[in-house]
Amino acid sequence: MISVAQQTIDFYLKNFKTPKVEELDIKDKSLIQSNWSLFITIYKKWEIRGSSWNIKEIKNNIAEEIIENTITAISKDSRFKPVKLDEAKDLRIRVDFIKKRTILQDKEIFQIDPTKEWILVIKKDYSAMAVILPNINPSLLIWEDLIPALEAKFNIKWFKEEDYILYKIETETFNNFEIK
Repeated sequence: MISVAQQTIDFYLKNFKTPKVEELDIKDKSLIQSNWSLFITIYKKWEIRGSSWNIKEIKNNIAEEIIENTITAISKDSRFKPVKLDEAKDLRIRVDFIKKRTILQDKEIFQIDPTKEWILVIKKDYSAMAVILPNINPSLLIWEDLIPALEAKFNIKWFKEEDYILYKIETETFNNFEIK
C-alpha cells in the first residue's frame, strides 16, 4: 500500500500525469482484486502536508483508490500548495483503510476515545464535513476535547450534535514512518 502511494507520488511529480495501475510495480495483487475506502495523509517533517479520503469506495480497486487519493493529497488539498518534486524524498505516508463505519446515535460521541477511534462529522445539509483521526493531535485525549476541535473545524461557536451526522470509523493503518 505504502509502495503504491510512494510510486504514485514519484510518477506524478516526474510525469505530471496520473499513473495507471499497470504503470506501477504492484507486488500485492490483492490491491487490484478488492476494494476498500481509505484515507491518505501525507506528512513532511511530522506535519500534515496534504490528505484525501473517501467514505465510500469510488474506484474499481484499492490500488486505484490509493492512486487517486494520493494525487489529490499532494496536488489538490486546498490547505496547502501542491507538493514539488524536491519535497518527495522528505514525505511520509499514512494509509488508513476504512474497515467499518457506524452512525453514532444520540450522545454516543461521549463514548469516543480520540486516542484510538476517529470520527467523521457531516453537517445534515451536507454543506460541510470534518474528520478527526486518532492521535492526530496531542491535545485530543478525551471525548470532551472533540467538541472544541469540531467547533474549530466547522468555524462555529457552538457544536450542536443534532445538526450533524456523526460516524465512528474503524480503520487499519499502514505507514512508512521512521523514528530518527
